[in-house]
Amino acid sequence: MKPVSDNASFFSAASIPAVLFTAGVLLFPGQLSLADQSAEENLALIAKVCLAGEDCVGAKASEAAAAPAPVATAPEPVAAPAPAVAPEPAAEPVQIAQADDGFDLQATYQMFCFACHSTGLSGAPLPGDAEAWGPRMEKGRDEIVEIMNRGLNAMPPKGLCMTCTDDQLWELSQYMVTLEQ
Repeated sequence: MKPVSDNASFFSAASIPAVLFTAGVLLFPGQLSLADQSAEENLALIAKVCLAGEDCVGAKASEAAAAPAPVATAPEPVAAPAPAVAPEPAAEPVQIAQADDGFDLQATYQMFCFACHSTGLSGAPLPGDAEAWGPRMEKGRDEIVEIMNRGLNAMPPKGLCMTCTDDQLWELSQYMVTLEQ
């Protein structure tokens, strides 16, 4: 018999899971009870499911005969739909308010802009810093939105707000310009 010190390893790495599984089976035999059940026992509850209007699977013949047969009834008449009434045309063009799209400006700023813009990371202009934002805002809305869409320096495209629209990006820039720290 060789001494243990001559062996590089008493257990190989591949044998460890097998040893642990065997120990679990020996120490916790009750935990494997689901595997020991028969298929009939596992499916017993499913076999008791009955659909409306159908005989139950596994029902005894006496139960099926005792169940009342469904009664056929005539369908109720369907009323004709009311004629559609066209709305009257407006005398003046009406400005329709934009529906609330659920855009939360402050929450979006906190989630996507705050980390860099509140610290000035990689040269990001701080909120409310008129001196830093002034030259940027002089470029105009379209250029600012384009820069925000493609990213600038360390800023990733859209500041990672991939669901933000161009209008929402512009709102975010205006929010940061006017926000006070």
